[in-house]
Amino acid sequence: MKRDDPQLERAVAPLHGLTVGAALRRSAQRFGALEFIKCQDQVSTFAETDAEVDRLAASLLGLGLSRGDHVAVWLTNSREWAITFLACARIGAVVVPINTRYTASEAGYILAQSDSRALVMTRRMWGNDYWAMLCEAAPSLTNCSSAELSATEMPRLARLIAVGTDAPACALVFESLCSQDAVRTGNADQDRSVPQLAGAERAVSPDDPLIIVYTSGTTGKPKGAMHNHHVIRQATRVGLRLGLEAGGRALGHLPLYHVAGLYMSFVPALTLGGCYVAMPQWDTAAAIELLERERISCFGGIPTHFVDLANHPAMQGRDLPALRSAWIGGAPVMQSTFGQFMKALGLAQLMSTYGMTENTISTTFNLPVDPIEVCCMNLAPILGPSEVRIADPATGAELGPGEVGEVQCRGETVMMGYYRNPEATRETITPEGWLRTGDLGTLDQRGYLSITGRLKEMFKTGGSNVYPVEIEQHLARHSAVRIAAVVGIPDERLGEVGFAFVELLDSASFTIDDLRTHCRGALADYKVPRFVCPVPALPRTSTAKIQRSVLPALAQAEIARRRAAPPA
Repeated sequence: MKRDDPQLERAVAPLHGLTVGAALRRSAQRFGALEFIKCQDQVSTFAETDAEVDRLAASLLGLGLSRGDHVAVWLTNSREWAITFLACARIGAVVVPINTRYTASEAGYILAQSDSRALVMTRRMWGNDYWAMLCEAAPSLTNCSSAELSATEMPRLARLIAVGTDAPACALVFESLCSQDAVRTGNADQDRSVPQLAGAERAVSPDDPLIIVYTSGTTGKPKGAMHNHHVIRQATRVGLRLGLEAGGRALGHLPLYHVAGLYMSFVPALTLGGCYVAMPQWDTAAAIELLERERISCFGGIPTHFVDLANHPAMQGRDLPALRSAWIGGAPVMQSTFGQFMKALGLAQLMSTYGMTENTISTTFNLPVDPIEVCCMNLAPILGPSEVRIADPATGAELGPGEVGEVQCRGETVMMGYYRNPEATRETITPEGWLRTGDLGTLDQRGYLSITGRLKEMFKTGGSNVYPVEIEQHLARHSAVRIAAVVGIPDERLGEVGFAFVELLDSASFTIDDLRTHCRGALADYKVPRFVCPVPALPRTSTAKIQRSVLPALAQAEIARRRAAPPA
C-alpha cells in the first residue's frame, strides 16, 4: 500500500537529485544569515557553516581522502560532528558514526569491519579516555607517533583527527584542518597537491553511500546499514509534518550516531532553514531550559524523554509557545499518559511514528489532524511515497486489511544493504526489493499501520500465537507499572508460557496477583503471564532499546532462583 501526500511531495520536490553537500549549498544561498548550528554558546549561520565545511572538505582531500572512503566519527552531538558529516558528504566520503557509549571492543569491531580510513574523535569525554580505548582495541597503535597510522588490527585506518586539546602525538588537529583554506590557496605547488574541491563535489551522486549506521546489536554483532543521499527527502518530510520552517529551532538531544537524531532533527534543520541546537547528552533540566530559552519548535523522542519532562519539577510554569507539536516513537503509550505529555509541554498535537534504521527513519507518521486515541496507539499512515505491505512470514504472500503478518517496505527509504554482509542483506531484502522488517503488524482500510509485535518474539502457548506487545500494553495500563517486557519461556505442557518483567513507578503499591488479575478477563487466558517479575530497570542497549535478547536467560535464572528458595 502506498499513501501519497501531494502537498508534502511538492515541498520536497526541489531536493530531488541533490546530495547533502548540494543541499547545504542551496540552504546557504536561501538562508545564509540565519543560525544553523548552535552548541552551547557557539553559533554558526548557514553561510558560515558552508564556508567551514569547504575548508574541512578541502583538508580531507589534501589528506588523500576522497569519494567512497570511510570516515568514522566518535564524538558526541557537537559542531564538530555536524561539520565532519557535511564535509564528508561534500566530497563523497562515507560517514561511520560510532556510539559514544560503546566499549573498546565494540568500537574496535566497527572500525575494522567498516574499513574506516580515518577516525575523528575526542581524547576524553565523560570520564572516558577514548585514546586509551582505541589502543585497547588496537594495541599496535599504543606507541604510534606518526600522522600515517599503521594498525594491524585495523589495516585500513590511516588517519586520526582529534577534536580539542590533549591530542595523541599521532593525531591531526581538527581545528587546524578547519582553519586551513585549501580550496584555492594561490600557491601553485599546493594547488597541484590538493585536488580541487569543486571537481570532487561534482563527482558525488545522490545514489552514492552517505553513511553506514550500525545497528545496536541486540541479537549479535552490529550490522552496518548503508544509506545514500536520498535520505534528505524523508528527513525533510518529518520536518514538514512537524511544521519546521526557516528560523525554527530543533532540539538536538537525540544522538547523531543514531538515525533518529540525524534524520529527524539535524537534516530537517539543514534543508528547511532551521537551527540545530545541540545537546551533548540528555539532561532533563537542561532540556527544559533549552526548550524555553531557545524557543524550540521541533522536538521528539522516545516515551522516556516525555516521562522525564512531564515529571520534572522544573517543568512547572514553563511557557513553550514555539512548541506546538512533537513526535513520539518506540512504543505505544496509554491514552491518559499521552494526554499528560501533551499537557505538560503545552502541545496541540503529539504524533506517533514507527521506523527502523534499515528503512531510514519514519515508515509511518501521524497526521496533524489525527485524534489522540489514534496517535497514542502508534497507529499512523505511511509517510512518503514508499510502499508498505503485510506479508505472510512463511509464504511471502500479501495479506489483506486487518490480517496480522510481517511488515515489509519498498522504495527510496530502504537501505542500500548491510556493508560487507551480503548474506544478511539477502535475508533482509527480497529479490523484489521488499525490506523484511521482522515486525508484525496490520494495515486497516485507511492505510494506517499498527505494529503488533516482533516476528521473533512471538511465541505459542498451547498452539495459539501470543504477541508480547499486546500483553505489554495491557500491563502498562496498570497504575503501578512504568513499562513491561514479556517473553516466552519453555513449558512442558503448553510448549511456551509468558514471563513478564515489569518496571514499577516510584512508590507503587501492588502485589503480583494484582497484575495477573489485571490481565484476567481483559486478555485471553493463554495470554495471561504465568510469571511476573518486578525489576528496578529493564536491560537496555546503548540506544535505550529494551535488550530483549537477554530476557529469556534472565527469566530462566529467576525461575531457577524461585525453585531453589525455601518456601515462604
